Amino acid sequence: MQDGKFANNQVVSSDWIRQSQTSNISIDSSENGEYGYGYQIWTFKSNTLHKPIDYFYANGIFGQYIFIVPKLNIVAVAKSQLQSEKQSLPGLFFQDFLRSIEKLVR
Repeated sequence: MQDGKFANNQVVSSDWIRQSQTSNISIDSSENGEYGYGYQIWTFKSNTLHKPIDYFYANGIFGQYIFIVPKLNIVAVAKSQLQSEKQSLPGLFFQDFLRSIEKLVR
């Protein structure tokens, strides 16, 4: 969240942080934005004209997630073995959460 810094110490390269937030592979597009993948991190680049909210996330095999939304200063971690057909439920919950937040910041 602070470009790789913690307590004024650079613990992760700021260049690596910026590169990890950049999609190397385009995965899918929707009317709201583009999903991508790079550096073991999934990316979402919003194409909403009014106050776009980009986010990044990492996920594990059984529903472990780390969600990062820099614009909202949010880092959230979730663990669940609950699955839908295509995605774990924490991921679906997070997308619904962001949609409700987007309505508030518009």
